Amino acid sequence: MKRLYVENFGPVKNVEIELRDINLFIGEQSIGKSTLAKLITILTDHISLCKLINFAKIGWDEQLKEYNLDIYKDDKYKIIYDMEEANVKFHIEIYPNKLSSSMLKDEKRVTNKKSIIKELIIQKPIYHSDKLINILRTRLSNSEKGEKEKSDDSIIEFMTNSLYIPAERNLYSVVMNLLPALTLAKSTVSLNLLRFMVELTNAKSIYAQYDIPLLGISYKNDGKDDFFILYKNKREYPLSIASSGIQSALPLLLVLQYAINYREFSSFVIEEPECNLYPEKQVELLKFIISLVKSDNRTLTITTHSPYLLSAMNNYLYAGTLVNKYGERIRDFVSKVLPESYQLMPGDCSVYSLGERINGDGRYCKSLIDEETGMIDYNTLDGVSAMMTDEFDQLQDAFIQMIKES
Repeated sequence: MKRLYVENFGPVKNVEIELRDINLFIGEQSIGKSTLAKLITILTDHISLCKLINFAKIGWDEQLKEYNLDIYKDDKYKIIYDMEEANVKFHIEIYPNKLSSSMLKDEKRVTNKKSIIKELIIQKPIYHSDKLINILRTRLSNSEKGEKEKSDDSIIEFMTNSLYIPAERNLYSVVMNLLPALTLAKSTVSLNLLRFMVELTNAKSIYAQYDIPLLGISYKNDGKDDFFILYKNKREYPLSIASSGIQSALPLLLVLQYAINYREFSSFVIEEPECNLYPEKQVELLKFIISLVKSDNRTLTITTHSPYLLSAMNNYLYAGTLVNKYGERIRDFVSKVLPESYQLMPGDCSVYSLGERINGDGRYCKSLIDEETGMIDYNTLDGVSAMMTDEFDQLQDAFIQMIKES
C-alpha cells in the first residue's frame, strides 16, 4: 500500500491518491500531471528516500532541482507519503522548512537513520545495491562525525531505483551527440533528463539492432549514426528524418527494454507515451508497456492526455475482472481476445482525472475507478463522445430551424 498527499505544491493544490501496481493520470495541459509524476518518482524511489533521510532538507532541495521542481520550493506546501510493504511501514512528511520520517517494523519503531536506510534498501531490488549501501553508510557515518559532506556525490547522483521517462525524449535524435557537453553543463540541464540520456546511450550500445513491430520498423545503430528500416520496403533511412511518432516512441521502447533486461529498476514513470502516435498505435504501445512491466512485478505510472489509453485500460480491467470472477470457465475465451500479459486484476490499478472545477472553484483530482465494479466509470469514458454528440445535435437543430424559417 502506498498513499501520497500533496497540498499547494505548484499546480497541485489538493491531491490524495493511492498508488498501486499500475497508475494512470489523465487531464489537460498545465493541470499538474507532470509535477505529480515527478513527486511519485522521487518518493517511490527507495534510493531517493535514503538521500532524504540522510540529508533531510538539503537532500530534498537537491531532489527538487533534479526534476526542475525547485521553482516551487517557496510554496507553502505539505507533502505526505506512506508506504506499507510486508512488515514495514514508512512515513515521511515534507514542508518548506521541515522534513521528518519514521518507520515501524513488526509494529516496533525504528529511529536510527542507518537502520531505516537499510530496511528501505532491502525492500526493493536495486542496481549495485551493496555498493550503494556502503556509500550511504560511509556518508552517514561521516556526517555523524561532523565531517562536511556534499550530498551531490558524483558516485551516487545517477543511481536511482525509479526510472523517469520524460516527454522531452523526442529531442534525443537532436541532442544525443551533445551528451558529453550536456553532462558538463548539468547545472543548466535537469538531472532527470541527463539520466534518461545516459540510459538511452547504454541501451543503444546493447541494442545495435532492435525490431519494433508495432511501428513497422527496425532500429539500427552502426556505432556512430542511428537509422530505421521500414518493414514494408526494407529501405534504410536516417533516424533524423523519421516521423515525430517514431522519434518519441523509439527512445521510450529502447530504454524500457534495456531497463527491464539489464537494470534493477523497480518502478517506471512515463510521461505521455502516446505522443504523436495514431490512436491504434497508442493502444498497441500501451499493451507492450504493460506486458513488459507486468512480467517482473514492477510498478508503472503514466500521465496522458489520451482517452484512447483510458478506454484500453478499461478493457484490460474487464478482461481481468472476468477471469477473476469466473476462473477457468472463461480464461481461454478471454485470452483469445486479450492474452494474460495484458489482463489487469481488480485492485491492480489506480486511475485519476485531474482538472479544473466547472464552477471555477479550484482544481480536482478524482478516482475514475468504480469501487463496485473495479473498472473505470463509464460516464468518464463516454464524456468526450457525449460532448461531440451534443454538438452534433445542436448543429442538426440549427439546420432544422433554418429549414423552418426559410
